[in-house]
Amino acid sequence: MTGKQFVLMAALAAVLAACGPSGGSRPGPATSADNDACRLLGDAAALFGANADVHGYRGLDDMAATCEFASADGERGGEVILYTVQSLGATSAEARMADVTQRWDSQTETPLGEVQGLGEAAQIATDLPGYQTQIAFRKGGALVLIAGRDGSNERAAGEALARRMAQAAAANVQ
Repeated sequence: MTGKQFVLMAALAAVLAACGPSGGSRPGPATSADNDACRLLGDAAALFGANADVHGYRGLDDMAATCEFASADGERGGEVILYTVQSLGATSAEARMADVTQRWDSQTETPLGEVQGLGEAAQIATDLPGYQTQIAFRKGGALVLIAGRDGSNERAAGEALARRMAQAAAANVQ
């Protein structure tokens, strides 16, 4: 495993760890056409370049779906996790988001920040392992978690990617 692949795997593990305990191993990939989390970004090539690698998965626990993205060269990567009213069941999107952002806050020394224009109560966590940035927002009863990282090892590049991913997702949340 290359250093870049290790950083991507660590970053994705951090996102999933922030979402709570797993109910088991992740189901096999679905096609992006079958996955609402993948569809939230629209054209992955616009964010990750030509031949972007996209893998959608059924959600674990109370997630509706997840989707992993990587540029063909492995330099940029990200993940989208979608929670819906149906997948959350008796838990509200507000309560789930509070749990997630509390976990993020414990993983970074940089205070969480607000993000305007995405939906309700959008929060951003920067300064996470692997120069990763995570964004959470609620919209229309859904909760969307975004993780973006850039292999340039510059926090600003990972943050810019995560913000572009979140804007694309916010435009497509039903």
